[in-house]
Amino acid sequence: MKKRRFKLNNPIHVSIAIYQLAKLRMLEFYYDCIDKYFDRSDFEYLEMDTDSGYMAFSDAEPFKNLIKPEMREHFSQHKYDWFPRDDTPENAAFDKRTPGLFKEEWRGNAMISLSSKNYICFLPDDVVKEGKKKAGEVKISAKGVQKRRNGELLQPENFKRIIDEKIAMQANNMGFRIMKDGMYIRTYSQYKTGLNFWYDKRMVLEDGISTIHLEI
Repeated sequence: MKKRRFKLNNPIHVSIAIYQLAKLRMLEFYYDCIDKYFDRSDFEYLEMDTDSGYMAFSDAEPFKNLIKPEMREHFSQHKYDWFPRDDTPENAAFDKRTPGLFKEEWRGNAMISLSSKNYICFLPDDVVKEGKKKAGEVKISAKGVQKRRNGELLQPENFKRIIDEKIAMQANNMGFRIMKDGMYIRTYSQYKTGLNFWYDKRMVLEDGISTIHLEI
């Protein structure tokens, strides 16, 4: 029998609006903040996601040392349009949960990005984090690849090989599925392309690193 009543618990139109506003905010941050206050010779955008971005700066303290001289006063007046306030503990606590404000979540000295959601970042060789030195720590994103099972694959040298040799490497995922009748569980092993040089969203230039938009 067809249901005569149903309850909509997921307001999909609200989810879509939030998703689109997040994308818009990321573009505003680039064009109205980074590109406005910094000279393009001092930074390069490496990777952008729905709510995060990875940028390379020519100085370890870009917001102190790289702001255009003629824009420093303007930035000091408007920086809290982009970042949480730090003038009082109360303001800092309030802005910590304010949507649309940006904060630094991770810092390293190198990044290799193969495609969207498929990259590796390196920490400096000697970093003090939470009172402990963690040399060589990395941050990895590998969509569709189980990190625990593919630790040997997801290494900095392999990401670099992909770029240098223009190759692909396989990953192995394992898991289980409950069959439709619910009577038994089936395990599976899946081999798939884990790391790949091929990138179909932008055109890769001859240096194998830089990209430009597709001419379509």
